[in-house]
Amino acid sequence: MIYVDKLTHLNLFTLIVAGVFTGQMFCAQPVSSQEAVVLQEAVVTKKAAEPTRLQLLSKDFSSVHWDFYSGKVDAVLSNTWTVQTDPETSEPFLICKGEPFGYLRTKLIHRNYRFGLEWKFPSDKNGNSGILIHTTGEDRIWPKSLQIQLHQPVAGSTFPSGGAKTTNELRDVPMLSKPVNQWNSCVITSLDGVVSVTINDESVGTVTGADPLEGMIALQSEGAEVHFRNIWIEELPSPPQDEPPVQEPAPLESVQVK
Repeated sequence: MIYVDKLTHLNLFTLIVAGVFTGQMFCAQPVSSQEAVVLQEAVVTKKAAEPTRLQLLSKDFSSVHWDFYSGKVDAVLSNTWTVQTDPETSEPFLICKGEPFGYLRTKLIHRNYRFGLEWKFPSDKNGNSGILIHTTGEDRIWPKSLQIQLHQPVAGSTFPSGGAKTTNELRDVPMLSKPVNQWNSCVITSLDGVVSVTINDESVGTVTGADPLEGMIALQSEGAEVHFRNIWIEELPSPPQDEPPVQEPAPLESVQVK
């Protein structure tokens, strides 16, 4: 509890922030209507600043959020990708058989966002899959994109693929994956061409200068059975642009007084 005798505007704001972010309750003397407005605005602002998390996995995932592409002509979605319900959590999880090669990709284009999922390889110690972000152009194996590896030994490695470009790459990543048949987490943050990757709460690093800056997000079918769950995305606002430098006024010409 936080007890308050008098609330100035500054103290009120400080306590509002403390209460909003810690979940504490206030026991205070009655506040003025103006102070009540300040409190309400602070709460609204805080809620507005929180990105909305959208879950991308459901039983009808292919018709709502995802499109299917396969390198095999006339391939059937359900032969590679299926959704089942975890009997322990009652939550859906996505099974990818790994064959034929291909991917699921989002129906929407994303630029500034935080994307996350959990994955595991049930038995393959060298299991391979990945996440393709900023996917653009024609569907093919593999499309123009930025690839975040989920390959068991080097999960988190990040590099351009299919003609995409970056200023740097994330290679020689240490083993961050858990043993097979254990769930791993991956979180990707993309902001105007700057991409940060986290595996199992460990920061892998940041890639800059991504080209293209935006595109669809895809999950790879790449030879090994892999499971996915808790797939989500949060759209983020564009980062503030640097203000142009202030132009100094030109020096006045000296005038000789006679």
